[in-house]
Amino acid sequence: MPTPVLLSALMTASAAVTPPPAEPETFRFHADHVLGTSLDMAVAGASPAEAQFAFAAAQAEIARLDRVLSGWRDDSEIAALNASEGAVVSSDLFAVIGACETWRVRSDGAFSARLGLVEAAWSDAGRRPEAQALCDKAEAARTPLTLDPARRFVSRPDGVRFAPDGLAKGYILDAALAAARRAAPCAQGMLIDIGGDLVCAGARDWTVGVADPARLQDNAAPLATLRLANRALAVSGPGARDRQVEGQAISHLLNPATGQPAPRAQAAVIAPRAIDADALATALAVLPPADGLRLAARVPGAEALILAADGTAHQTAGWAALTCQAATPLPAAFQLEVGFDLPKVAASNYKKPYLVVWVTDADKAPVKTLLILGAKAEYHEDNYVWWRRYGRKQPGLLDAVARPTRAPGHYTVGWDGTDDKGARVPQGRYIVHIEATREHGGHSYETFEVDLGAKPLQTSAPAKDELGAVAVRYGTLK
Repeated sequence: MPTPVLLSALMTASAAVTPPPAEPETFRFHADHVLGTSLDMAVAGASPAEAQFAFAAAQAEIARLDRVLSGWRDDSEIAALNASEGAVVSSDLFAVIGACETWRVRSDGAFSARLGLVEAAWSDAGRRPEAQALCDKAEAARTPLTLDPARRFVSRPDGVRFAPDGLAKGYILDAALAAARRAAPCAQGMLIDIGGDLVCAGARDWTVGVADPARLQDNAAPLATLRLANRALAVSGPGARDRQVEGQAISHLLNPATGQPAPRAQAAVIAPRAIDADALATALAVLPPADGLRLAARVPGAEALILAADGTAHQTAGWAALTCQAATPLPAAFQLEVGFDLPKVAASNYKKPYLVVWVTDADKAPVKTLLILGAKAEYHEDNYVWWRRYGRKQPGLLDAVARPTRAPGHYTVGWDGTDDKGARVPQGRYIVHIEATREHGGHSYETFEVDLGAKPLQTSAPAKDELGAVAVRYGTLK
């Protein structure tokens, strides 16, 4: 483990020094009843107005494409195509049907968007359909069809009913992200999640989880945690869309070769585009794991994790590089202590300083505010590093944590290794921040970057302006 690094003060000076820019803020949005599930969106590094424009643009694009691609709406464009022998279609529908046909060939038939009549046989029967009848319908769905790009004409043979659900959501995600970026071109990062499938873009990483199919609770620990940038994630397999047939849950995914339900396997796929991640995840949930991994290896930029029906996990060579390793908690007996001096400054109008001590992770996301000296919010705005990044976003924090201002002297504050919710944090790199400001006086801000693990440590910084000497200790303290 590297030696802890003592960071020099980011700012040392009087109140006349211009404050540093605040960390880019992330705005989060949520909407229910979107494509039969929910929509979550995050916009980082944009103004509040731009973030709202981005969310509105994404919603509008999703609603527009739902009217084109939904197999659940009688008034959709694809419903009109399925009611005809063929039609000249919109550019969006032609692009989706064309991509489905490309993936049907690319996957050697493991992916197919032609199985609407096979799906109807399962839905309409209420019981397990006769195997030969399913084979006949699956065979009819393989009848050749015509795609004419010059006219955007799509033919529909009698045995084919288009059901592009295994790819359409990915197409919609890509389109919604493009619309949002046009609406907020200055945003530094965006993430759009529709029912667990997502796409992200911009100059930052996003931490996302892959749900564990064995744990369906909303707050269950994920099967895998990933850090993604400019990529998409799609997950296909058993879940809320499973069919109940004769008292048994069966996969909603069908094997295009037989019309029978696919094994209850789950596939998670990362790819540069959501449309490809969506289609590939669908195919990998149908194929035997070895065949699925070979297919994924042929797709540029794709990585995959397959959880087979027997519970065994299979992954591509590059999957592990994108995962966050399981966290090891801090040792139970270890604590962190911050000791600091408040100096007596010779001044006729001396006021006791306002001070804040808090902990963040290495990405400066807040973990816990340990101490606030001073109970008036209007003065804590002068502690602008803490206030702009954290304090103003937690309106109840002053009432819960604040203590009266203190006279000059030596003070200590401890941290038991828990976050704001009381959960013990994992081992890793953290930043301890201490900031002090004084009315009619100056401003001081110190940070200590510390690696908290199984070994104790000590580090310190000399006195500076409104702060005296500061020492940080970690271990089994007495």
